[in-house]
Amino acid sequence: MDKVLTFRLDDITPGLKMANLKRFEELFDSFDIRPILGIVPCNEDKGLIVDKIQPDFWDEMRRLKDKGWLIALHGYKHVYVNEDSGILEANTFSEFSSLPYETQKQMISEGKRILEEKDLPVQLFMAPGHTFDENTLKALVANGIFGLTDGYADRPYIRDGVTFYPCRLNEPCIPSGFDTLCMHLNNWTDEDFISLEDFLKNNRDICKSLDEAKNLFEPVPYNESIALQEKRFIRNKALKQKAAQSEIMQRYLKKSYSENKVLKLIKRVLYLPMLLKR
Repeated sequence: MDKVLTFRLDDITPGLKMANLKRFEELFDSFDIRPILGIVPCNEDKGLIVDKIQPDFWDEMRRLKDKGWLIALHGYKHVYVNEDSGILEANTFSEFSSLPYETQKQMISEGKRILEEKDLPVQLFMAPGHTFDENTLKALVANGIFGLTDGYADRPYIRDGVTFYPCRLNEPCIPSGFDTLCMHLNNWTDEDFISLEDFLKNNRDICKSLDEAKNLFEPVPYNESIALQEKRFIRNKALKQKAAQSEIMQRYLKKSYSENKVLKLIKRVLYLPMLLKR
């Protein structure tokens, strides 16, 4: 199989939107898929408290774990402390990047301890904001965590002793190679759930639990090809962000858009002079 899509749920805290978690559970159960559950062990991010604190939150987490959902350590307190974009240059805010190794090691150790005391063995790491650095990888290995749900390549790869399971998507679509759909549970709408359900119905053959996907893609060592894919993805992301901030580019994209792919390509070429205007 050359295309596989796995799924991760971010920002899981006692103050999450429980109704959305229930909807995800029903949806994934209906397709026999077990997603990754990114739990913040000691949440201090007030933005993640969107509903009343769930008194049975940890019981619910254990119940999902017993169903086969994978537990990921989603940072420590989910509080951004600097603007270092880290290895992947995903965002200009981080809980981990640029902090000393010993500090990161202690944060990960304490977060892991909290989850394991709740009978939630940590199988993966999930950095808040997708931002982390080389010290984070060293700290993960030192704490016995060897998997990370992130990366910009088309297959899993091993870097500094940690296996990266790529995560490049924030909306359902057919991936190029191995990929993960990142879903911030608290923000999902009815339309989002309908879109995901339709996608799963039409593409069930490529949609997998991570445990299944691991058997289909053997991780490769970090190499020049992986590094090139990372650089290309980072560059394209930066260009898209720049385009989104440009009024001229937005007018061009709107003017040249068409649902017909061939017509859209023709219009994109015809309207290129628009981009030269100031």
